[in-house]
Amino acid sequence: MGLLDDLKRQAEELKARDVDRAETLRANAEAVDRALRQAFKYLNEMSQQLKLVKLPCPFTYELPKAEAISGLVFQDFSADYRSKHFRDKDYFGTVILLARGHADRVLSIKKSPEEMDRFRDTLWQYNLVHTSEQYRDARRAVTHEIFTVSCEVPLQAKFEGDHESGRIQVSVKNVGGFAIDVFRLTAQELSDHAIEEFAKHFIGRPSEWVAIVKASSLGARARAPGQPRPAR
Repeated sequence: MGLLDDLKRQAEELKARDVDRAETLRANAEAVDRALRQAFKYLNEMSQQLKLVKLPCPFTYELPKAEAISGLVFQDFSADYRSKHFRDKDYFGTVILLARGHADRVLSIKKSPEEMDRFRDTLWQYNLVHTSEQYRDARRAVTHEIFTVSCEVPLQAKFEGDHESGRIQVSVKNVGGFAIDVFRLTAQELSDHAIEEFAKHFIGRPSEWVAIVKASSLGARARAPGQPRPAR
C-alpha cells in the first residue's frame, strides 16, 4: 500500500468515527429532550391538579433543639422548564418542580448566645421565613435570642439534562425532611413509570423511585455535601 492509500484509509476511519460520534451525541440529546419533556408534561399536569386538591404534607422537619415543623399542607405547586442550546439546536434542558408545605402557625424558639449564629445559619440554609429579637441584661450583654419561625417549608426538584452523555441528574430539596438528595440516571431510565414514581416520592406517597435509581446503571443516589441522610 502506497503512502496516499494509507493516508486515505486513515482519513476515512477518522470521518467514520466523527460520524459515529455525531450520531451518538444526537441520539443522547434527543433521549434527554424526550425524557425531560415527558417529566414536565406529567409534573405540570400534577401541579395543576394539586393547586385544587390540598394534600397534607406527611413530612416532619426537625430543627436542632427545637420543636419540629409538622402538620403541613401542600400549597403553590408549579412546574417550569428551561431550554438548552446544544450542537446548533434547542432542547429541553431543565425541569423544575416547586411547592410549599404550610401551616398557619409559628414557632417561638429561644437560643443562647452560643447557639444563635448556628441556628440562624440553619434557618437560612433551609430557606425558612423567620424573624428574631435579641435580649440583653443590665450590662447590655446579649442573654438570648428569640426566633419566630413560620411553619412554611419550600420543596424543590430540579431535573438537569446532560445532552452529551445522555444522563439526567435530579436534585431534590426538603423532601422527606431537611435535606438535599441528588439522584442520577440515564435518559432511557427516566421512563413514564419512573416519572410517576418520582411524583409519588415528592409528595410522600409509597414509591419505587429510590429503588429505580439504585437499579440504574449509574449507581445509587448521591448525597449533597453537608446534607447527610440515612439510607431508607
